[in-house]
Amino acid sequence: MRVCFFSPMAYAYFRPTAATWAGGAETQQVLIGRHLASKGVTVSFIVGDYGQRDVETEDGITLIKSFTPFKGNRKLRFLPDMLSIGRAMRAADADVYNQRSTSFFTGQLAWFARRLGRAFTFSVGSDYNAYPDCQGNLPAAMAALYRWGIRRADAVVAQTEKQKRLMEEHFEREVVLIRNGVPIPGADAGAGPPAPGLAAAPEFLWVGRFHWMKRAELLVELARRVPEARFALIGGGAGDGSYGRAIKEALRGTPNVRRIDFVPPGEMDAHYRNAFALVNTSSVEGFPNTFLHAWAHGVPVLTLEIDPDDTIARNRIGVVGGTIDGLAAAARRLLADPRARDEMSRRAVVYVKEHHDIRERGEDYRRLFERLAGRGRHGTRG
Repeated sequence: MRVCFFSPMAYAYFRPTAATWAGGAETQQVLIGRHLASKGVTVSFIVGDYGQRDVETEDGITLIKSFTPFKGNRKLRFLPDMLSIGRAMRAADADVYNQRSTSFFTGQLAWFARRLGRAFTFSVGSDYNAYPDCQGNLPAAMAALYRWGIRRADAVVAQTEKQKRLMEEHFEREVVLIRNGVPIPGADAGAGPPAPGLAAAPEFLWVGRFHWMKRAELLVELARRVPEARFALIGGGAGDGSYGRAIKEALRGTPNVRRIDFVPPGEMDAHYRNAFALVNTSSVEGFPNTFLHAWAHGVPVLTLEIDPDDTIARNRIGVVGGTIDGLAAAARRLLADPRARDEMSRRAVVYVKEHHDIRERGEDYRRLFERLAGRGRHGTRG
């Protein structure tokens, strides 16, 4: 079986010095792809053009260059980017193609897969993917193309029960539920749950890009309301625009926050492991990979409002603040009661091992792809 993941911004996961991007959709595709490759599946990734060779190989995974992400006007780039995607898909020669979250390209990928007679699968990333208009995140024409692609996909995969329900309601089609996966520290060696590896002084961690949906300004506000606490912010980077510049300016006036620029995905574990708690201030998410990485290291999550399928509240592995005041109060309570924090830590590790082990979730994807390989609805391999 040959599986190809369309993931233009995933190149940093294979060549950390060549690109500076690490998003949740890319994280999941790379984790699933590496699991499949370890099971003998032929795996390829269609990545962006970062000046590399047309085709490269890394750890047994083929990387196929396509268009340059974020370059120029998207509308003017539409046709040349589409042709580049088509060439890359033909070069991959996969039985199954998978796209995750980047709804701008869904219709194009579905169309090429149909022409090639191969299966196309779409994995929901953010909750806005579950709405026909992507909640205004796409121009009207692209939203129409997105809807066309979703309805013609051979399988649609949701991360959460909420996403599954919304996709089935809005698109009138069956949707598969496969939860996100994450490597469990010590799992291969049969080790028990990791003990929290806190830094010398408790530090709250925020991870994300400088985008209005992530609301990094609320992390700054939280730090100002809890001056006795220390915070670390990982994210942002070049090309952040006026919003990013405003966040950086605000950070300069907030001495209890240290900002860390882009961290290669392979180096993030140490930051999670040493965190006292992870803070999330987003307005829209799917099921944040940051939650899973934090819980895998026994780190509770303090979130303003994001709690997919009420996972945090039901399992008592963090706190949903509801308001910035509520988030500040939760941070103070956790600092004042390390024992309560440690109890959350233990529950978090148990939860993530039971529901999000990448070895099990990767097998869910392998079984799905095997059902589709070689017998797509639109033709057979020739």
